[in-house]
Amino acid sequence: MAREPQTYDLYGQPDDEYDIYRDFTFAETKLKTGHISGFKLHVTVATGQHDQLARGILPTLRALHTHHKVVLPFRYATFNTGVQAGKFITVYAGPEEPAQDIVDAIDPVLVALRNQGINPGPVPMARPSNHTEMELPIGRSGMIRWLWLQDLKRG
Repeated sequence: MAREPQTYDLYGQPDDEYDIYRDFTFAETKLKTGHISGFKLHVTVATGQHDQLARGILPTLRALHTHHKVVLPFRYATFNTGVQAGKFITVYAGPEEPAQDIVDAIDPVLVALRNQGINPGPVPMARPSNHTEMELPIGRSGMIRWLWLQDLKRG
């Protein structure tokens, strides 16, 4: 459930476009996907490099009007040690064509960040497999994983 809006350091992004969820672990866009099923994208980054990655990629996701969430700055180190490790930014992308369009827009930014020394974090494990199977890679950066979900909003 969403909390009352407050001011947070959301990697330089406008606070009024996000709600804070889950015991102050995530910031999620107020804009929600209309897709029932589709691809969920996860962007992974090494602990300690999340701020630079977020500042590089979140403006692109906002410009694309995507439904996404991001782990809050002060939570990523701890978050990145549990079963959700590697799921720094989640994008509710939808069917293959819009999902690929999002990948095509963010992957070059991520490649540029890799060239600046930003590294991928852990490989996200798929929740539908009870975190026993890796999510599938997509793009050239090595920082995006995706999986198909029948219930995109719930998964």
